[in-house]
Amino acid sequence: MDKTLAELKDFWNGKEHAYIPFKPLNISPNVRLHKEYEEEIDPITFEVIRHSLWGVNQEHGKVIENLAVSPITLETRDFQTSLHTEEGDIILFGPYLQYFSGAMDLSIQYVLEHRGEQGINEGDMFLQNDPWIGAPHQPDVGVCAPVVWEGKIFCWVSNVMHQNDIGGIMPGSFCQNAPDVFSDPPSFPPMKIVKEGKIDPELEAIYLRASRTPNNLALDLRAAIAGCHASQVRIVEMLKKYGPMKVKGAMRKMMTASEAAFMDFMKSIPDGTWSERVYQEVALTGDRGVYKVELSVTKKGGTLIFKNKGTDPQVGAINAPFCGWRGTILSALNVILLPDQMGAIGGAIPHLKFEPTPGTLTCPDYGAAVSPAGIYSNELAISMANSVISKMIMSSMDPKLRKMALGPTPAQWHINIHYGVNQRGDYYVGPMLEHMIGTTGATLDRDGSFANGLWWVPEGKGPNIEACERDWPILYLYRNEHQDSAGSGRFRGGNGGILAYIPYKGQVTLGTHSSEGVPKTVGLQGGLPGSRGDTRIIKNSNINSLFSQGKMPASTEEIQGQETLTNGKGMPIDLSDTDIVEWNWGSSPGYGDELDRDPDLVLKDVTDRIISEEAAELTYGVKLTSAGYVDEEATKIKRLEIRKNRFKQCQASAPDNLEDLLSKNINIPNDAIQIGDYMFVHKNSREITNVHCSCCGEVISNGSQDFKRGSLIYEGTIQEAGKHFVEIDRYVDQSLSFFQFFCPTCATRLATEIKRPQDDHSREFEITL
Repeated sequence: MDKTLAELKDFWNGKEHAYIPFKPLNISPNVRLHKEYEEEIDPITFEVIRHSLWGVNQEHGKVIENLAVSPITLETRDFQTSLHTEEGDIILFGPYLQYFSGAMDLSIQYVLEHRGEQGINEGDMFLQNDPWIGAPHQPDVGVCAPVVWEGKIFCWVSNVMHQNDIGGIMPGSFCQNAPDVFSDPPSFPPMKIVKEGKIDPELEAIYLRASRTPNNLALDLRAAIAGCHASQVRIVEMLKKYGPMKVKGAMRKMMTASEAAFMDFMKSIPDGTWSERVYQEVALTGDRGVYKVELSVTKKGGTLIFKNKGTDPQVGAINAPFCGWRGTILSALNVILLPDQMGAIGGAIPHLKFEPTPGTLTCPDYGAAVSPAGIYSNELAISMANSVISKMIMSSMDPKLRKMALGPTPAQWHINIHYGVNQRGDYYVGPMLEHMIGTTGATLDRDGSFANGLWWVPEGKGPNIEACERDWPILYLYRNEHQDSAGSGRFRGGNGGILAYIPYKGQVTLGTHSSEGVPKTVGLQGGLPGSRGDTRIIKNSNINSLFSQGKMPASTEEIQGQETLTNGKGMPIDLSDTDIVEWNWGSSPGYGDELDRDPDLVLKDVTDRIISEEAAELTYGVKLTSAGYVDEEATKIKRLEIRKNRFKQCQASAPDNLEDLLSKNINIPNDAIQIGDYMFVHKNSREITNVHCSCCGEVISNGSQDFKRGSLIYEGTIQEAGKHFVEIDRYVDQSLSFFQFFCPTCATRLATEIKRPQDDHSREFEITL
């Protein structure tokens, strides 16, 4: 039975369950809001004000960059700035960490509904890090402030900054061993940290008390306050120059423009549902379980409805708060779908519905541990949002929009966080942030890339090795591209990276470290998944002997010692000065079947050392001559052999005319819905809906859009997902398989999926015809 509005507000209250605001907001009459605006603004004035507001938000970020001391904020731009209406709705947000956008409007609206009885005045600012209100996890601390004009709240400015340590049972505050929220860092609901322009010393003392690095936390608080203050000053100057009616009118017009851009996009998308499923592993230290995460988007007219139905119940420390889950979806819509709006996508948000199931991994109720969400869960949610949005885009009737689809970035934030005593005798916490160097997924017409950042942190920057060695007692041995790690495909993903370091002139304990086995970064239309993250430790190595010989190793193959395998969500490990730590950040997935890849592109990848010559032959079926050129005839034979072997693996017979089928010119009916380059959905003359293979034109599934049921299905091991995957029994006790789905006529790979035995395969799309 559907709940009434009052029942919904009472349920989604930010206490037992996540806070979800519903209009109209319950705002105290003691809070005065400025609502008047001019509807007609000349185009030149609008553009001047629009770009000025964008500049205000950029300056907000620059203030934080200049004043913050947390390396996560300072180095990787793990923060976000935003501008909001008087009621907290997003007008625009900055080019920094995108999924924080899902927290900022919720925080302000909570303040308006629950902190207004005593009034909200000029000079007030509110701080919060409550994951059930507006924090993706506790280290993501938000500060919001009203811009007051003539006694009324004209608009709001806000920022969220990741803090280096805010408490909890693990240094760095990613508590992978937290069984519940009471072992996590403290969660502070919105509190008035600044009153009439002055920091409240009592509340600040409470806020700083749990941190292992309170001085850094205090300095970052002042950076956040200064950022908000700078925006307030600039906006008041604009109000004096242009008048509040024009500025507010420009804000409304920005929202109208983004709404129009969103609705134009929606016109090209058929109604339907697109889905993704991924499995998390190891809920907390010592666990060996596997957990299902689901995401779907349904397009119905001008509305997108996002659900997590089917996701497993909350468990351990791998939960993603609702505001983070919502923010990851806004991230994908902003950067992938509406990049020309420069972050001003507020007008699209009223056309989005979020219908989470409470008490699940991506909408946990209060009591669940969530502090490691920034490593395990929020990035998984970003990757899944990336996937379902791209699947939806691939169904567009506009070929240009279809090409905007993007293979997901890694579904985990791979990291090492060490701590101890540095070379100056001071306590330190050292988060290694190389993952920010990044990788991107394949698109429908080009490869992904290594070391070009992450789309969901457009302004993010990779860490400087010299700065890390200056601040922490470590010495880097190497930092390289991780060859053969990218998901293969007609267009491949970008490789991940790999590095090694040793303790150097200090005491080092490895507290939090990446180590995983289940593929999570899924490919599009048969592309193979991105690689996993792993941490290897070589104890009692001969590194000092190598140094004495003047040698700097470029890989662990050059090093002798005893290797220690790490476990997912493992306990801290003390390191000696002869221990070597190697870890990698994962790659991005491919798009399409790698047997369709241009052999010359494969040769270029070999020449550029992106892939090995072995991978060129075994994965892509490309044979090279002794002189280093593509052997075209041998390649044709090898690829046909691989394709025929797919039929054999699936216990089917290859058609005698296989080569002819693959060379056919396929005429896709004008009234068909194309799904990327590999499938199309069409109703035949008898009104029966079929899914066809775009490579050979034949029917894959008859009378159903569940193309997987009509495919040739090969169930293989996890290692078959890519070169760097291993047997998952190192990590989990439950069985998982890697499934590949092929066209039953030509054996083109159409999809891949990781699946537990008890789960049916996921249905990727259902188009309304």
